[in-house]
Amino acid sequence: MRSKTSSFNKEIIKQDFRNVGWISIVYFLGLFFIVPMQLFMEMSKEEPSIPDDRGLFGSIFAYELQLFFLFIMPLLMAVFLFRYLHVKGASDFAHSFPMKRGKLYQHHIVSGVILLILPILLNYLILIITAGAVDVQDYYTVTNLGYWLWLFSTMTLLIFMVGVFVGTLTGLSAVQGILTYILLFLPAGLYVLIAFHLSSYIKGYSGDVVLERSIQYFSPLVDLVEFQRYAPDPAEVPVEKLPLIIYGLVAAAFYVLSLFLYKKRSLESAGRALAVTALNPVFKVGVTFCFALFGGMYFTVSQNEYSWMIMGYFIGGTFGYAAASMLLEKTWRVFNWRHLKGWFGYGAVTCALIAIIPFLWQNYESYVPKSSEVEKVFVSNGYWQYQRMVDEEMEIPFITSVESIQSTIDLHEQLIEVSNPLEDGRDSFFFVYRMEDGSEIYRQYRVDEQEVAEAKKAVYETEEYKKIEYPVLGLDPDKVNRLHIGSYSGQGGKEFYDPELIAGFVEVLKEDIEGISYEDMVTPRGLYSNVHFTVNGNPDNPFHVQLHPSFERTMGWLKEKGFYEEAMTLPADIHRADVYRWPENRDFSNNHVRLIVERLKEEGIEPLEFTSDEKIGSLMKGQQNQEDGAYIVAFYFDERNSDHYEVLSFGKEDAPDFIKEHFE
Repeated sequence: MRSKTSSFNKEIIKQDFRNVGWISIVYFLGLFFIVPMQLFMEMSKEEPSIPDDRGLFGSIFAYELQLFFLFIMPLLMAVFLFRYLHVKGASDFAHSFPMKRGKLYQHHIVSGVILLILPILLNYLILIITAGAVDVQDYYTVTNLGYWLWLFSTMTLLIFMVGVFVGTLTGLSAVQGILTYILLFLPAGLYVLIAFHLSSYIKGYSGDVVLERSIQYFSPLVDLVEFQRYAPDPAEVPVEKLPLIIYGLVAAAFYVLSLFLYKKRSLESAGRALAVTALNPVFKVGVTFCFALFGGMYFTVSQNEYSWMIMGYFIGGTFGYAAASMLLEKTWRVFNWRHLKGWFGYGAVTCALIAIIPFLWQNYESYVPKSSEVEKVFVSNGYWQYQRMVDEEMEIPFITSVESIQSTIDLHEQLIEVSNPLEDGRDSFFFVYRMEDGSEIYRQYRVDEQEVAEAKKAVYETEEYKKIEYPVLGLDPDKVNRLHIGSYSGQGGKEFYDPELIAGFVEVLKEDIEGISYEDMVTPRGLYSNVHFTVNGNPDNPFHVQLHPSFERTMGWLKEKGFYEEAMTLPADIHRADVYRWPENRDFSNNHVRLIVERLKEEGIEPLEFTSDEKIGSLMKGQQNQEDGAYIVAFYFDERNSDHYEVLSFGKEDAPDFIKEHFE
C-alpha cells in the first residue's frame, strides 16, 4: 500500500508558536491596554474625557501608541520567524526536512499570519462584546470598530510581508530590520529629496504643494502617521478604503515575490548582506544616489549656494558608496584602488541622474498662462494660506477681473526673470491659476521685494487682492460672538461682545483696509495691536488682523467710544526706547531689522536711550519691516523682560531731529 504524506505539517506550526508566540502575546497585551482597557477606565470615571469623532483612532485611545505596536510587532515576527535563513547551521537543518522549500515557506507564513491576526481579532471581539453589553456610542461605533479591524489586519500583513521579502533578500537579521523600514519609507523619502532638489533648481516649483498633497501616497507608514498631523483634521479614519485595498494587494504581491526568492535563494547566502548577489550593483547605486541627494540637501539648507550643494553631492555620495561597500563586504577595508575605480563609476551614474532631473523641467519654469486661458487666480505669500481656506471649506477670494488677472500675470513674468530658487529672499509669492478648462496651475517664488516692487504694487492695491490679504473684508459681523483687541505691549486690551459695537468696529476697519496703500501694507508705521474675532463660537479662524495707527477711521472710532487707551500702545506703556545707528558695511547674513538689533547687542554697541513719553511718542512713528534705513528703535515694555520688545526704523529724511543731532 502506497504511503501518503500530508502537505500540512502541524509540528512546524507548533515549533513556530513556541519560538515566536511571545510576539503575539506582546502584541495582544499592547493593543489591549491601549484600546479595551483604556475604554474600561474612561467609562469608570465620574467625569469621562470628551471623545472626538475619530473613535478608536482618536486621542483617547492613544493612536500614536497603537501605531508603535503596529510598526514594530509585524517586523519582529518576520525577523524571528525567518531567523534560521541567516544562520548557516539552522538554514541547513531547516532545509534538510523532507519538504519542498515552497511548502516550508508557506508553513511559516501561516504561523506568522495566525500569530499576528489573532491579537487584533481578540481585541476586536472584546470591543464588539462590550458594544453589545453597554452603550459605547460616545467612544466608537460598530462601523468604526470594523474599520479598525480591517486597517490593523491589512497594515500588519503588509509590514509582515515586506519584512519577509527583505528577509529573503538578505543574509543578516539586523540588515533585514533596517532595510524593511527603509523599503517602507524609501518612496516617500526619495520623493521628499527629489522634490527639494527640484525646488532648488526650478523656478516656480512649489515643494510645499507637492509634499503636502501627495507624500502620504508614497509610503503606508507616512499615510498612517499623517492622520493626526493636524488636530482639526476632518478625516475620520487614517487610510481611506481604496488605499487600504491597494495595500492589501501589495501585501499579496510581496508574498508571491518572497515565495519566488525563497525558492531561488542559495543556502550559502546566510551571513551575507544581500543574498542575491546580482542586486549588489543596484544596491550600491541606490545607496550612493540617496546619500548624494541627502548630502546636497543638508548643505543647501545651511548655505543656500550651488557650490555647497555640489560639495554635498560629493560628500554624501562618497559616504554612501563607502557605507554600501562596507556592508556588502562586511569589512571597513574598502579604501583601495578597486573600490576607487568603482566609486568613479557609481559617482558618474549618480551625477548623471542628478543632472538630468532639472533638464526634464525646463519648459515648466518658463511657462506663464495667457490671460484668456485663466478663469481666476489666487495670489498670496505662501501655500499654507491657500490650503487652510481649502481645508476649512471657506470661500476662496480669487482675483477674477481681467485687469487684475493681467497685473498678476505681469508680476509672474517678472518673478521668473529675477528669481533664484536658492536665494533666501524675504518675500514669498504663491500663485494658483484656475484655468478655463478646469485645471489648476501652482507656482511659488522667493525674491527680494525691491526687485518686483512696481509689479507687486499693481497687484496689491487691487480690491480683489486686499480680500486675499485681509480675509476680514469678507467677514459678516453678525456671525462674530466676541472681538478682542490686544496691544503689542501686552498691557490692557479691549473685548467687545455687544453686536452693535462689533458691527461698528468692523465697518470702519473695512473702510480703512479698502483704502490702504501699498506702502502701508508692506511697511506700516507705528506699533500695531492684534485684533482677534470669535466667529460662530470658533476662535480659530483666519479673520485676525493687525490694527495700525494709520487706520484713521478705526482710530477715530476707538477714541470716540473711549477705547483707544486700552486698545493701542501708548508712550506710557513703554519702559524705554533704545536707538541704534543702522550699521554700514556690515557683514550680516540677514537684513531683518530685529536680527540686526540682536547682533548689535551681542557686539556690545551702546544705544541712545530714551524714557520720556514725549520723545518715545515721536519714535513710535517709525516703520515696520524695513530692511534698510538710517536708525533703528527698539521699544521695551518691561524692564524685567529684555526679550519682549518691538522694533521700528527710520530713514534719514524722516527721523526725528533729536536723533539726527545726536548721531551726526
